[in-house]
Amino acid sequence: MEKYIILVSGPLAASNKNFAEKIVTGLMDESANFAAGAAKEPFHIQEPADAETVLAAIENTAQNYYVVYGNNLLVLDNLRNSASLCLYVKASELDITIDLLKRYGNTESAADPEPKQSASAAKKTYTRTLSEDINQIINRQKTSTAESIRQEMTYADIVIQEDETIDEAVPGIIRYLLRTDPSHAKQRLSESKRQNRIDQMLQQYQSKGRKFRKERVKRTLWLMVIKATLLFKRLVDILATIIALLLLSPLFLAVSLLIKFTDGGPVFYVQTRIGKHGKHFPFPKFRSMVLNADKMKDDLLKQADRIGDITFKMKRDPRVTRIGRFIRRFSIDELPQLWCVLKGDMSLVGPRPPVPREVALYTQEDRRRLEVTPGLTGIWQVSGRAEIEFKQQVELDVLYIESHGFWLDILLMLKTIPAVFTGKGAY
Repeated sequence: MEKYIILVSGPLAASNKNFAEKIVTGLMDESANFAAGAAKEPFHIQEPADAETVLAAIENTAQNYYVVYGNNLLVLDNLRNSASLCLYVKASELDITIDLLKRYGNTESAADPEPKQSASAAKKTYTRTLSEDINQIINRQKTSTAESIRQEMTYADIVIQEDETIDEAVPGIIRYLLRTDPSHAKQRLSESKRQNRIDQMLQQYQSKGRKFRKERVKRTLWLMVIKATLLFKRLVDILATIIALLLLSPLFLAVSLLIKFTDGGPVFYVQTRIGKHGKHFPFPKFRSMVLNADKMKDDLLKQADRIGDITFKMKRDPRVTRIGRFIRRFSIDELPQLWCVLKGDMSLVGPRPPVPREVALYTQEDRRRLEVTPGLTGIWQVSGRAEIEFKQQVELDVLYIESHGFWLDILLMLKTIPAVFTGKGAY
């Protein structure tokens, strides 16, 4: 086979050497299947002129796999064109600067000693060297290094990041060699093995095809059941709402007259509520508060029964009128919402629709309440109503979303009747 040469280059000589030696160790590992043909030592190139010497030495030896390391190797055309894999080992800017400072110090110590100077003159020279010369040299070298890095990285097949350790990177490189080296690919996939692999893939594909068709039929049937259930629920909502509006029309008239005679204000109070998937819709109620109730709310927030809770609840809310306390206790104020059920914005059973201010404070988990159509009644409405904290309300609503069905809706509507007449948790 042809010689397989792995180039290891980067800005730091020490890192290049460590990676090269570790790759040689990985190649020599018997389990990697390279040991018989791998050179036991990496080649080190210190000067560009050494490249031809190293290539000649590789050509005249019997091994098949070689690791060559050094600085700025990837910009050498002759070496790069002979390589099968080019690796670039990145380094942090701090490590590069420290390395440049070390090299500068070694250069200074190796220079010829200058004539003796007075203490003051030496101090001035030393100060000038640190403040000017070092910065000038380091900046010039850093600029040159940055340009070299940019050029080398364009030629690299694999770039090893500065936060990757040798033990993390080298095993992946060895696996890459096994996948890309033609000789090993042939050994792993002989003609018989390739045919067996093809047969196995065809069997898996046919098996998955049958399984996929079976699962698709199940999914279609499941969606049909879900859609049929939702359609039946909608038909029940419409039929029950029409009957309720007809039967309750005398009560509607009586409550409307009482509210009008109390203070002469409007009979209905219409809010904006959030429905399924965040849809806004008008939400009517019989008005149970004084006319300027919304303006008074901000002053009452600190007096709420559950400070910091998303929903505002107050047992002795001074904004509630006398007729308002009565219709709230027995949930009569909620009856106009039957119109929302008839329109399709609400259902008879489901989570209660929140106001936009509350939704703005929802967590991701709280937003699960918006996955279904809101309703007049639900699990927490028949389990304590306003006495249940918001967190428990969300948990009960999520429980309904995950388990709701026709019989559960019937059960909740039946439980709503005693909950309304007892008035527990209504204020």
